[in-house]
Amino acid sequence: MPRTTSSPTVRRSAASSLALAAGLAFAVPAPPAGAQEAAPPAAAEPGREPGEVFFEQLDVHVVDVDVYVTDSDGRPVTGLTVDDFELFEDGRPVEITNFYAVAGSRPRTPAPAEEPPRVAAEAGAPPRAEPPAPAVPEDQRLHLIVFVDNLHISPFSRNRVVRELQAALHDLLGREDRAMLVTFERSVSVRQPFTSDPRLIDRALDGIETLSALAVQRNRERADLLDTLDSARDPLQIQGDVDFYAKSAHDDLLRSIDALKQLVGSLGGLPGRKALLYVSDGIPLTPGEDLFFLLDQRGSNAVISSQIQAARYRTQRDFVELSAQASASRVTFYTLDARGMVSHSSLSAEHRGSASSTSNLEADVLHDANLAAPLQLMAEETGGLATFNTNNVRGALERMARDFDTYYSLGYSPAHHGDGRYYELEVRVKGRRGLTVRHRGGYRDKTLEARVTDATLGALLYGGGGNDLGLRLEVGAGQPQQGRRHLLVPLKVWIPLSKVTFLPRGTLYEGRLRVAVAVSDGDGALSTPTQMEVPVVVPAAELDRAREQSFVYEASLMMLPGRQRLAVGVRDDVSGEASYLREPVVVGR
Repeated sequence: MPRTTSSPTVRRSAASSLALAAGLAFAVPAPPAGAQEAAPPAAAEPGREPGEVFFEQLDVHVVDVDVYVTDSDGRPVTGLTVDDFELFEDGRPVEITNFYAVAGSRPRTPAPAEEPPRVAAEAGAPPRAEPPAPAVPEDQRLHLIVFVDNLHISPFSRNRVVRELQAALHDLLGREDRAMLVTFERSVSVRQPFTSDPRLIDRALDGIETLSALAVQRNRERADLLDTLDSARDPLQIQGDVDFYAKSAHDDLLRSIDALKQLVGSLGGLPGRKALLYVSDGIPLTPGEDLFFLLDQRGSNAVISSQIQAARYRTQRDFVELSAQASASRVTFYTLDARGMVSHSSLSAEHRGSASSTSNLEADVLHDANLAAPLQLMAEETGGLATFNTNNVRGALERMARDFDTYYSLGYSPAHHGDGRYYELEVRVKGRRGLTVRHRGGYRDKTLEARVTDATLGALLYGGGGNDLGLRLEVGAGQPQQGRRHLLVPLKVWIPLSKVTFLPRGTLYEGRLRVAVAVSDGDGALSTPTQMEVPVVVPAAELDRAREQSFVYEASLMMLPGRQRLAVGVRDDVSGEASYLREPVVVGR
């Protein structure tokens, strides 16, 4: 005879803290502990804003490859069908299961098998209305992200590009497109979340013209080192200064790369195409390489070649990995060097004819090539376009708009899923010569852990979706911590066990949940999501009764006072279903 008494809700408690970005911290949960506890009511607490919901089905079965085909004059080629394309993964042909084509902003639809006869309009009859353009499918909707790297840009070049962007916004964005503005000043700041209203992006662009832009300081440091090198009797004396400059620039470079990795990962939770316009004064592949070159040219007697020292700061692998992650999230890079046409100080009248002018010119050329190389790499690897050494910003934006208006999308179902490997892609057009086919060069098949992390960040930044697992969040009042500004904020995630899939394990049934938490502060700075695998074990005899209960996951968040945003992701690793909730929180209210 079944028992009718209530069983204890499964509970998981929190323990030691782990520091996160932006002054936030998350407590890593300890092993489960049982406790008598009732589930909270479904309604939100009085005075609290309801949580926003984000959902992504993580078991993606289709890989989409966006393809741009141009003729020998650079004009887009339209009218191709699925039969015109061949698609290869790691050199092996794969079947194209999904095909979508856009020519001049309008989706192409197959013509009917038999066109009805046309009938002349009667005199005085109103003209027949044109059929509305087909709606853009969700998996083809464009999301444009404008990323201004204030760590690697000067105010003048940034503000010049901002004005060009404002003038081109209506050409870049269609009616169903969405855009977001992000800046980077050693942390990511979302200046305008995704919106379909270009006026909001325009207004947000106005607001960034007063922000600090730090490339001027870095350029001044380089100029001072060049002057010192020109006058130094023994270049070995300033080798330490050059190395310090290169290390400092390398640290800033890795910050920008990490920020871009975090951003493109979070975009993986969004359906559709993503185009990221990266704006900077260029970003170095090997910081200080030109200065190390000059040290060797000036006869440094160092035991180790300066060029070998420079190789310690080479970041090509980091940019390749960034591009692979972007491609995995279907993000295409459009990179723009905001400096425009570059002139070299070594060619000025002040330096022309000096003994060091030739080697300084070589160093300047190396410096500019160094700044352009990552822009080219990111664009080529993801199927986008790079623009540098030109004042024609409008032309670059027009080429972007042409990509948005005319492209092909090829989809296929890979035999693998979540193995973390990198797969090369190749697309060919059959029987046509003289065409240029541009697309991402490959992608990294994200692991399950990476997918949950990216989707949680996506929920934090973008919200939206559903809540198939029926999650509820309870965020408690923050407790002051002695000698610290932070408050310790308790969090509970309620997961109905009726939504959890269990597998038999002898006399037990086991479910496998994965819980991730991320936080952003009032300035838009993000924490790195913390993720835990959480087993849920129930005796076979108690399974039916357990399904009427909730599993409670508890954690403690170390948060600064003020408005914050919290995102929680829960994935059932057995069924593959997942839910992501976003909750506004006021700490210290």
